[in-house]
Amino acid sequence: MRTRAILFLLSLVPALVTAQTYPDKPIHFIVAFPPGSGTDTVARLCLEEIRKATGAVIVVDNRPGALGQIGTDAVAKAPPDGYTVMISSSATHSSGPQLAKKLPYDVIKDFTHLALFAKFDVALLMSGAQPIRSVKELVAEARRRPDELTFGYGSATAQVIGSTFNRSAGLQLRGVPYKGQPAALNDLLGGQINYVMVDLAAGSPHLKSGKLVALAIAAPKRSSILPNVPTFTELGVKDVELQGWVGVSGPAGMRREVVAWWNTQVNQALGRKELIDRLNGIAFEAEALTLELFNAFVRAQYDVWGSRIRAAGIEPE
Repeated sequence: MRTRAILFLLSLVPALVTAQTYPDKPIHFIVAFPPGSGTDTVARLCLEEIRKATGAVIVVDNRPGALGQIGTDAVAKAPPDGYTVMISSSATHSSGPQLAKKLPYDVIKDFTHLALFAKFDVALLMSGAQPIRSVKELVAEARRRPDELTFGYGSATAQVIGSTFNRSAGLQLRGVPYKGQPAALNDLLGGQINYVMVDLAAGSPHLKSGKLVALAIAAPKRSSILPNVPTFTELGVKDVELQGWVGVSGPAGMRREVVAWWNTQVNQALGRKELIDRLNGIAFEAEALTLELFNAFVRAQYDVWGSRIRAAGIEPE
């Protein structure tokens, strides 16, 4: 009996050591989108709170490209020791995986989901210099010049919402993919495309300056950031009520103690008013979830976005 007790206590040592020492070296935090994107900004704000609270060294590594696949693949193939994690999102784990014919990773099996950071809305933005000021006017112009108008997107989330809008409004406009949302916005400002579907966080600076205008929000309800902008549903455009999300995930097989560390630290950070206010200021709504609820949420979002992709007739590429 005594021998068994000793063996049991020894079996707990690795877990106790991990819990007490993690992190004892820099954490490599991959953002699969470019600097300046809404996802990147959320990551940096939340990680700064965790750094201040724990003293952890967390290094952000932007790896944009292929609608998030490049950075996501790097995390899927990393050791599950907790020192390589990523900002997961509706683009990397809900819509993006279902837009590719073949991925170098399994989006369901190859990841450990740690915590939710926030949710966000996507909007249809146009240049403030053009005369169109409503979705109704845009649809009429698109039907008049179907071969001339184009829309841009810099994330898988925006691509799905843009294609869903096309289908629901009876349009067949060509979508132009960009490496990230800032690039799509730059081309919109330059007149190379006619409108964009973009996260409010990325578009907010241009909205505040008046260079761009928002015609509609893709969300179940109006945004508290832009309360005067209607939702697509209010305008009679169905099925465009999708909402984006961002969280933190790592490779499959991470130790439960490390998983718990991340969930605890993120949720504690999201409980601080200063961070909540800063996230609201860039059009993100903080929301803390337990591990169980976050994992259920990620799976449910995969199913919801998949149904929209199929309904919109988007073919994987």
